Amino acid sequence: MTWFIFALLSALFLSASTIAEKHALKRLHTIDLSAAVAFVNVILALPFLFFIDFSKVTLFSLALIFGSALAAAIAFYLVAKAVRHLQISFAAPLLSLSPGTSALLGYAILGEVLGGSDILGIAAMIVGSYILTLDPQHDLLYPVRFFFKSRYVHFILASLLFYSLGAVIDRAIVFDFEIPIANYMVFVHLFIALLYLPAIYLFGGSVRSALRALSSGGENIFLVAVFTISYRFFQMNALSAAFVGVVSAIKRSSSFFTTLVGGELFHERNLVRKIFASLLIVAGALLIAL
Repeated sequence: MTWFIFALLSALFLSASTIAEKHALKRLHTIDLSAAVAFVNVILALPFLFFIDFSKVTLFSLALIFGSALAAAIAFYLVAKAVRHLQISFAAPLLSLSPGTSALLGYAILGEVLGGSDILGIAAMIVGSYILTLDPQHDLLYPVRFFFKSRYVHFILASLLFYSLGAVIDRAIVFDFEIPIANYMVFVHLFIALLYLPAIYLFGGSVRSALRALSSGGENIFLVAVFTISYRFFQMNALSAAFVGVVSAIKRSSSFFTTLVGGELFHERNLVRKIFASLLIVAGALLIAL
């Protein structure tokens, strides 16, 4: 059950990362934060250089890691964009829908078997998402309209696809192709940083604006970077011993901690209802994966 401890640690660090990210985004633009975190993570990943197995550094392994980095870079930016504009107690539970998509992708790509409780789990996730978006000031169809109209909800839903795809690639990296985690940690963060170099200009920022973000919000950015690299490390250790869906389900239990702690920290409304919805979504994720 060592993998379970690793997955749980990944969940705790992911929750801490999301809360620190929300705090940092009060003053920083999304692309500046994303790029700054990526640049700091390259530095934090340097100690893994001492543990690299260079015999495993091949064009194929680097291509796999690049695919994971591309998915992670896109997903991180989309989530940061959504978290900046949505209440954290709303955004975090929605991210818990990812085990469902991870399990389906794991089945489709890796041939991982899905259990008979999948339908019940998906139903619980749908009900939880519906409760999450209920508002006493609107009619019962408001959640449906909100899901279709809110571009920030669309950002989260799109990020689920990229996170799930990345998780499947990560599982293949450490389990199917037995690429050392140290190799992954060095190259994935290097590739993410390189991907953000053109992206930062594409989305209206610059390297100079990212460096200014580091000087003005350095402490928060450093915390996000430390928490991010930590949850990725523990997630990879968990994926080396367990299926994608199971690890994703445990990892995304972070939404409960994020909703509870982050909702209180930022004084958000309707917190009890959101905590209940979060628990329902996490329960659905566990039903799918366990």
